[in-house]
Amino acid sequence: MPEERSLTAHAQLRVPALRAHMGDWIYYAAFLKLRDVAERVFLADEIHKHEGLRDMIQRSITAGHAESIKNYLLSKKQRFFNALVIGVYGGKPNFFELSLGNGPRLQTSELPDYFEGALGILEFSGSEKLFAIDGQHRVMGIKLAVEQSEQVADDEVIALFVPHSRDEAGMERSRRLFTTLNRYAKPVSKTDIIALDEDDIVAIVTRMLVEEYPLFKFFLKIKKGKQLQAGDTESFTTIETLYDCLDTFLNDQERWPEFKRTRPSDGKIKQYYGRAVELWDLVQKHFPEVKRLAESEKDQEVASEYRGTHGGHLLFRPIGLVLIVDVIHEFVSHGHKLSSTVRALSQAPMELAEKPWNELLWNPVSSRMITAPENRAVAFNILYRGIGGELSDLNTSEQEVRKEWAGILNKPVSAVKLENW
Repeated sequence: MPEERSLTAHAQLRVPALRAHMGDWIYYAAFLKLRDVAERVFLADEIHKHEGLRDMIQRSITAGHAESIKNYLLSKKQRFFNALVIGVYGGKPNFFELSLGNGPRLQTSELPDYFEGALGILEFSGSEKLFAIDGQHRVMGIKLAVEQSEQVADDEVIALFVPHSRDEAGMERSRRLFTTLNRYAKPVSKTDIIALDEDDIVAIVTRMLVEEYPLFKFFLKIKKGKQLQAGDTESFTTIETLYDCLDTFLNDQERWPEFKRTRPSDGKIKQYYGRAVELWDLVQKHFPEVKRLAESEKDQEVASEYRGTHGGHLLFRPIGLVLIVDVIHEFVSHGHKLSSTVRALSQAPMELAEKPWNELLWNPVSSRMITAPENRAVAFNILYRGIGGELSDLNTSEQEVRKEWAGILNKPVSAVKLENW
């Protein structure tokens, strides 16, 4: 996503700043107007001399992500960014210290020594090169937003300015900082998204179900990760599994990941929640095991009857529940009604220790689920076809599915048969 560089110098710029150090880096914490970011800050390709390596950094800035940041800035009243890390070389940046004087509410003798000289004005002559070491997508999104609308141009973002030298040692040092910041940046976890995200419709609906829907209010494991211990005698499934199921089932947009970045209207949220409730109501209607759990008391440990070393019910395993919802979504997307699809699924075998799931999804020797992607793909095809789906919808055939299934079981193709339920 290349950008044009202005060959003319910018006007002088002064910003309030704090001088700080960490390790052997001295840096300055200040703020920039978004219009200044758009005009003055470029990508970090300057830290490579090689044109091909510079182009590689340019290509790493995905247009879709920058576009979504632009949309976020232009559509959100409550918008906020983390600090940008900006490299500086060339020109004549100066830091002018401000003195702290005694006053009626502050005596400088009460302050730590390191306060002295930490507060000041950072001045850029306008001939410096500023490049984003961390926050490149944000910089590109800011450029797009300011180009489209002046409404965000006066917003301010914190910037950490790091001096940079153009000699080989300085460029190596900046590259190391670039990779360190990007390698060790920790992405937001799924559990954090579920708990906190106010834009992601799937997270919103998940929380609503946890708070309002009895099955999930009382029988959902709130933990990190999808795995549910076989010894869990109370829970139906985990909160991450519920999120993943809803992420599939509610997906009705071509650009679903981008859609989840912007909070829908209250009316839309109500519609999505209604669809989720309809799904789980139908699951309870056609799968009496789930209904029995939902109507039980926790100390009755009903879930232990449907999940354990004996295998148990497909729906009571995270892999199985996701499989079922995947098939539901595929069927509905091909024009089938939700109610008839769930009813058809209730006719399929659900016991893990029986065909077709034994040795495909359930290991009877280790008494564990089999999670290999190829096994799950074959299980999906078997279930989809078994309730009346056309394998051509999935770009495969009965012969191909049987061949893959037999290969997983290490048996001849003649030993496996696709059933209609």
